[in-house]
Amino acid sequence: MKIGIIGAMDEELIPIRALASHLEKIQKGNRTFWHGDIHGHQVYLTRCDPGKANAIIAAQQLMDFFTPDCVLNMGSSGALSPELEVGDLVVATEAIQHDFDLTGWGLKPGEIIFDVHTAEDTGQITFTSKQTFPTYEKFSKLAFEIAQSLELKNVGDHSPKVFTGRIVSGDQFISSVEKAGQLWQTHQALCVDMEAAAIAQACDINAVPFLCVRAMSDKADHSANISFTDFLVTATANYGTLFDKFLQRVGR
Repeated sequence: MKIGIIGAMDEELIPIRALASHLEKIQKGNRTFWHGDIHGHQVYLTRCDPGKANAIIAAQQLMDFFTPDCVLNMGSSGALSPELEVGDLVVATEAIQHDFDLTGWGLKPGEIIFDVHTAEDTGQITFTSKQTFPTYEKFSKLAFEIAQSLELKNVGDHSPKVFTGRIVSGDQFISSVEKAGQLWQTHQALCVDMEAAAIAQACDINAVPFLCVRAMSDKADHSANISFTDFLVTATANYGTLFDKFLQRVGR
């Protein structure tokens, strides 16, 4: 298989690049891609940088340049569910762009419109819409199954657990407990980030299977006391192990 992999930061891609043999750097305009072989798969990795626009541009370029059979995304997220602790992993089943707001038109929070037309005679607007963008069920189930069987490294004094469910994304860094609580109440999403739902939308439009795994960098109530640097080292190692096992089994 040809597999595309996207992370917001270089640090989030380090454990995946470490798995690759025959690694080569490919420059396309201002974007750097890495190409290598992992367990017999041709893998293309790139950093998208934070935010939905950055993410969707990187995802579309990845698909246009290299036509991968699927796209994988990993990185850190802030917990919204009170059950989640720092270091826990979430395997996404679907994603919503929480900051897309046409509720004034009677749509659901995060519901995005497509195929917008205005009738010449009445001026009435018609469109189709979609609120959730799914991950590829077969991949999500496989990743969740693998993650449950792994001995994950402790993050601080916490032994990470694995969850599966909805995530939300937006061009906002969620720094307040109140905003996190609002997102939890509105969407019942396990966690929030700034890229996954945009990548999911790009993959949905291109009919490319998508998998997303996120590690929690913060609790919903911001009570965790661990540095982001310490979290990142262990969390990336944990999902690096997960993706290693996933790539051994996917497509077999």
